This record gives sequence, C-alpha cells and structure tokens, in this order.
Amino acid sequence: MTGPLPDSETPGPGSAGTTTDAAANAAPETAPQTSPGPTSAAGRAAPRCPLPPFAEWQADPVLPDWLSRPHMARKDTVPQGPSFAASMDAAVRRAMLQQKLWKTDPVSRLARRRAWVDDWSRARGLPAPGTLAGPFPLQDLPLHLEGRDSGVIKPLHATNAWGVVPFTRTGPFEIRNLFDGKCYRLSALLEALHAPMQRYMFPNKWQIETLLADPATPTGVPDDWKAYAFAGEVALILQVRRGGAGPRYKFYDAGWTPVETGKYRDTTDATLPPPRDGAALLALAARASAALEVPFCRIDMFETATGPVLGELTPEPGGYHLFDPVADAFLGVFHDWAMTTAGLPGARPVPPPETHPETHPETPADPPLDPTADPASGDGPGPSRG
Repeated sequence: MTGPLPDSETPGPGSAGTTTDAAANAAPETAPQTSPGPTSAAGRAAPRCPLPPFAEWQADPVLPDWLSRPHMARKDTVPQGPSFAASMDAAVRRAMLQQKLWKTDPVSRLARRRAWVDDWSRARGLPAPGTLAGPFPLQDLPLHLEGRDSGVIKPLHATNAWGVVPFTRTGPFEIRNLFDGKCYRLSALLEALHAPMQRYMFPNKWQIETLLADPATPTGVPDDWKAYAFAGEVALILQVRRGGAGPRYKFYDAGWTPVETGKYRDTTDATLPPPRDGAALLALAARASAALEVPFCRIDMFETATGPVLGELTPEPGGYHLFDPVADAFLGVFHDWAMTTAGLPGARPVPPPETHPETHPETPADPPLDPTADPASGDGPGPSRG
C-alpha cells in the first residue's frame, strides 16, 4: 500500500448555510448496501471495485500498491494516480471526437435529449415521469398550459437546470413556480424562460411533464437524488433540496453515511433528512447504470410516495472537476474499474429511437464557458444536466 494521498444543476440565486444535526445525519434504519455489480459479456460476475465505501476510505485514503507504483513503461517515474476529473476530461474529448469524425452521437450526447431518455427508460421498464405535452416552441407554451393545473416545464435539450419550472396554476393567466414560490403571469413566464434559452443556446423545443409530489419537503417537490454510478455500482449520492434562498446539498456514500467531498462546501446542509427508502434508490440507480453500457453516468432520481422515479441521465455532470483530491481519487478508481469491466464499449454509438425522429437533430455544440455562471448549476434538479 502507498502512503496517504497528497493535498492538492438551478433557477434562482442564493445559498443555505452549513448546519449540523446528529439526528438528520443518521442513516436510514435499514442501511442499504451497494449493488451486486455488473455481469461481464462472458456471463460471469465482474470483480467488485477494490475500494470500501467512501466514509471508510476517506478516514485512511491509501490506494492499493498496484494502482500507483512505478512500472517499466514509465522508466522508474511515478505515474499519475486515478483521477475522476482527468477521466472525465478524456471522456468529453472522446465524445467530441466521435461527433466530429464519425458523425455519430455517443450516449453522453443522446442523454441530453429528453425524448431519447424517455424512450430508453420505457424500453427497460424504468419508472420515469410521464410527458403531458411536447415538443413545442416556447411561444406555444400558453396553448399547452390550457386546462393543466400542474406540471413541470422543461427545455427538450438542456445542459443545466435553467428553464425547469415545476408549477401549479393559480389563475387563468397565472402559475406559481414551486421552486421560488413566486406567481408569474404567462407573459412574464415566457420572458423569464426565453432568457436561459438565449444564454445557453439550446433549441427552442419544450415539453411539460407530470409533476411529482412529495409532501415531506417544504415546496412539495421531491428532493433530487443524484447517484454517481459506474457500471452498475454506486460510489456517491448527492441530495439536492430546492426552494427558499436557493438549493441545499448533502453527499452520502453508498452506505448512506453523510460525507464531505469538497463540492458545495458553502451550501451543504447537514440537517437534510436521508431518503425514506435508500435501498430502492440504490437499486434503481444500479439498474439504470448497468443498462447504459458506459463506464460512468450520474443517475438522477426522485423519491415519491410510490417509490423512486428516474429523472435524468447525466454522463457529464457539471463541476466534475471540483471534488477534493481524496474524493477525486476515489471516483477515479471507480472510473478505472468500470473501464476494465468486460462488455463495456465506452462511448459506442447508439442509434436514436424510432418513435421521436423529429426530436433528434444533430446535438448543438456546447456554448463557451461563462466564467460568471454558477458552477453549481450543473448539479441542478433531477430534470437537468451539466
């Protein structure tokens, strides 16, 4: 073994202060375990990732010697250790090369298309919100809101949380945004939604989904549960609660022990309660992750009274480079392990589904990075990506 490691996704602004509450930090009564792991193409069970749950490994972060020792190809120099940020940088490069050279879309680009995700989920029997209307241009939104008392407005193609509005109707020409609690006349709503479409340059295609409810949260909107999943194994889970002054966050390991990862230090809220059924969330995340046949994807879910529901697939989560060195190395080992799992083709092309041909134009290029943008917005609500 080597020595310790060296030090090295929303509408509305604001943040919540860090608080502590021992009762809220407690794991669910039945602490779920990680999934059994994927099965290789040869039909045998793949070896498990060689690291324990993050809370345990964080206390003594040492890598197996064979993951970090010098080897002959490096001429007695020390190779770079596992890094999630470096692995994701390479994955993004490969995706761009595939689009430019092969003229095909990898899963990381297909997953930005909500119609593709809907079709993919349904084909595998995964629970997902229903689509009430769409796709339609933003200017037609008032027509599709007629007769609807509630729903979630979303852009069809998106790379962050902007433009997502869970709503209830408050009048013939007015709705309430459940995220910020404000009421909007339809004219003001159209103006507010046009701004992120211009800023992030996503196509003018929108839809309305079924509003999922959770009476246990202050807004009535379910918390987001975002599982960092690798080939059927979950390494970390991020909880996001929205409303009031802004989003609040809390990380857990796969045993539902609260952990610090370096992300969202200023907006972490230790008082957020754990899920009611953590085992069901882990099971859904593992099932979706294994079915994707890519090394990594963040599986974004909601917990409802009837069980967990798949929200989004996020192969390139915003701020993946913001984990501290220990968490970055931990996730990097998981990524390396997933890349070696037999039967995973990486970013292989996946044909688009036949049921929504009009919603599968060539994915628009990513806009230039905005240095003034909130880096946390990439980990916005479940119906988002970044």
